[in-house]
Amino acid sequence: MKFKATLSDRGLRVLEKGFLPTLEKLGKRCQLLLGPEDVHLIQSPADTDGLQVTARLANVVLFEEEGFKCQSRYENQIAFSVDITLLLKVLRSAVGHDADALEMKLAMRSLPCAAPGAAAPQQRPTLAFSWRGHNVTMVQELPISQPYSQRDVEDLARHKDVTTLSPFYLDLQDEVLRIQALTDKLKGMGSELVMATTRHGDLHLQVHTSGVDFGTEIRGLAVLPSSAAEGLQPLQGDTPEERLEEAAAAGESASVVLLQKHLAKALHSSQLTQPAQLLCGIAEREAHVHMMFVYRDPFSDGGYDDNISLSYKLPVREDSLYGPE
Repeated sequence: MKFKATLSDRGLRVLEKGFLPTLEKLGKRCQLLLGPEDVHLIQSPADTDGLQVTARLANVVLFEEEGFKCQSRYENQIAFSVDITLLLKVLRSAVGHDADALEMKLAMRSLPCAAPGAAAPQQRPTLAFSWRGHNVTMVQELPISQPYSQRDVEDLARHKDVTTLSPFYLDLQDEVLRIQALTDKLKGMGSELVMATTRHGDLHLQVHTSGVDFGTEIRGLAVLPSSAAEGLQPLQGDTPEERLEEAAAAGESASVVLLQKHLAKALHSSQLTQPAQLLCGIAEREAHVHMMFVYRDPFSDGGYDDNISLSYKLPVREDSLYGPE
């Protein structure tokens, strides 16, 4: 099992400024899945109090081509978990000292024998970083978990992505600040939130508490794929409630109950990573909410970057206080 690479300037910036601070707000640790083509940073529901989070970064974004090596018996995939705060400290130290090149590799560090008469020193896996900056050369070893077994690597690879797309998505990015403000206001009213999306490009957020119902509607959001909105008749209702009922009766909407804190955490991720699109969809049979962050390609005019992605899977409340949908 071997891994060795040199972080590119862009890769260092993307990790240190965007994705790692985003994941740090969700949980203390993340799992790294290294491969010949890309790197996945994964947080399971156990890491984040319920959210499934996956960031994918192609190796052409993260690493310099020269000297890259990722080899293992498991289809050249390597996985382990790491403390996000410690990893960020290493990267920020390199940035602060204007490092010329930040090299990283898997290594084993020998520890002093824990007990008298021990046959051999213990070995601890580390992710070793070395770099040269202004008047300083630094080597830092970041403790990591034991590398995963083949079965665990295969399991992580199998569950890293949401494999089934939702029937349609709404692009929330242009309204994300407004939606964040609304969810912040709703926090004090209850822990649960009703979310409804329609093929007409409408997002409905509702909170029901004892004696008080509060809801809001955001209209005119882009619908993806565009074919999902083709051939629809305009809604005739005068109020948000009437329009939602009309869309639901025509089979042109989906609705779930979820925890407000999960939606708020996902929305706030857009501030650090600055996506071009923030797509939100409700899965078939209202199984979960799927949010995808889509980014601009810095090397093309108006194109999207297939080399970087971030996705969230938000669980829905089957035992909701609101009862069955």
